[in-house]
Amino acid sequence: MNNILFALFSILAGIVLSEIAYALLLTIEYVMLGSFNFELTSAWHYLKIGAGGGGIMGIGIALLRYFGVKGF
Repeated sequence: MNNILFALFSILAGIVLSEIAYALLLTIEYVMLGSFNFELTSAWHYLKIGAGGGGIMGIGIALLRYFGVKGF
């Protein structure tokens, strides 16, 4: 059960981090150009990338913990 929760929290963390990165890039663009250009398709794209990366990381670490690899 702990491994499943760990994988889910990793997916959520990946999504949050990718959206924070997108917001940071929007802020840098606003400071450099003076215009704010938010696109929902880009936000959705970063959300999917974060879910994929977090899923790969979470499932990988959960499997390593399940099989008892030293260090996990």
